[in-house]
Amino acid sequence: MSEFEEEISRFASSVSKRVASGDAVTLLEIERGFRDAALRGGNILFTKFLSEMKDTAPICPVCATQAPMVDLGVRNKRIVSLLGEGTISRTYFGCGCGQHRLPKDELLDIENTSFTPGVRRVVSQLAACDSFERSSETLEEVCGIYVCSKDTERIAEAVGAAIESNNVKQIEEVFSLTETKRPTALPVPIMYIEYDGTGVPVMKRETSGRKGKQEDGTAKTREAKLGCIFTQTGLNDKGEPVRDKNSTTYFGAIETSDEFGKRLYMEALQRGVTSAKKVVVLGDGAKWIWNLADDNFPGAVQIVDLYHAKEHIYDFIKDTFSDEDTRGAKNKEWGALLEEGKIQELTAEMTRYAGIGEEAEERLEREVNYFKDNTKRMQYGDFKKQGLFVGSGVIEAGCKNVIGKRLKQSGMHWSVRGANAITSLRCSILSGEFKLPKLKSKPA
Repeated sequence: MSEFEEEISRFASSVSKRVASGDAVTLLEIERGFRDAALRGGNILFTKFLSEMKDTAPICPVCATQAPMVDLGVRNKRIVSLLGEGTISRTYFGCGCGQHRLPKDELLDIENTSFTPGVRRVVSQLAACDSFERSSETLEEVCGIYVCSKDTERIAEAVGAAIESNNVKQIEEVFSLTETKRPTALPVPIMYIEYDGTGVPVMKRETSGRKGKQEDGTAKTREAKLGCIFTQTGLNDKGEPVRDKNSTTYFGAIETSDEFGKRLYMEALQRGVTSAKKVVVLGDGAKWIWNLADDNFPGAVQIVDLYHAKEHIYDFIKDTFSDEDTRGAKNKEWGALLEEGKIQELTAEMTRYAGIGEEAEERLEREVNYFKDNTKRMQYGDFKKQGLFVGSGVIEAGCKNVIGKRLKQSGMHWSVRGANAITSLRCSILSGEFKLPKLKSKPA
């Protein structure tokens, strides 16, 4: 009988005796018991298999000599795998120059870590979706494996940091290439690029010297910039644009506009922006959004989110009129002008109802300038005739789902490094691009 069968048999015999003696045994206990027994048995075979894998003497990576390194004996190592905790043996090699290597660790991708790739992958996926504490609990409940919340945090942030490091390396590589050598992709009819910013609660040290919205002028958050890209190849039966299934990818970080601009361009380049027949940049009225669009995507169609523009109209009406019926009528009337792209008529109407006083004049000037500055970006009638989206709902939802759902839970305060690591991890998972990177150092 194999070790696996012995573990199963041992549990089956134990639970049978309990049932025979009249003990109340639930199906849940039996299920978990058989699962744990199967894991124990499988773990015995698994660690035995890894220990028996042959180690080949490596060549010293430092010395010029081609002689193999010397066998210095066996070293044991505790590991945590998807089957549980166990011990494996590996051969330890050394060289007269002082270099040492454990080739089996390198081969199995457990160098400087006790967690196998399988565990790191599952932990990362769980921790990308929920708090480190609940991720640890879920892993134990579902898989019968215990990884404490602190190790869960270390693993997830290390994996996310490795993904972010790869992203930065790709950005550097893209900008080091000449334009003719930069990556291209198959052409798509329409590519949409959307991006926005959202506050992330951070530790006090991360806001030192920064102005914020608190009463004392300090800040409690740092802005994470998030972008998404998706494509459109057709319309539905009603003539409305349809986002291509599984075409949405996300990217982002807490960083400056210039740094984000490079990330934005790299992602768009990899998605095939240079071969897209039409490029559309959708966003709210923030100037940094359009500055990046002008710099990175000259010639792209720029559209201010229709619903964001409508909010400006509604807020102006609310501050200008006190009667609810009048508010409703004006909102409908001015909203129709906006949807037709008649911005000159709209701003003329707003000017007619300017209030009295310096504050009212400032508000009027601010709102009128908002519409005047974005006139070309508010030709919604023409955009709809072209079959284009006029709302940036994808990135609005992305800010809530990618950033808010994980990084803005009650009581959370992040380091910028930690927030960026989890953001990169979530973006890769939600974009369908998650691949576990090899770890070269111990998770930290």
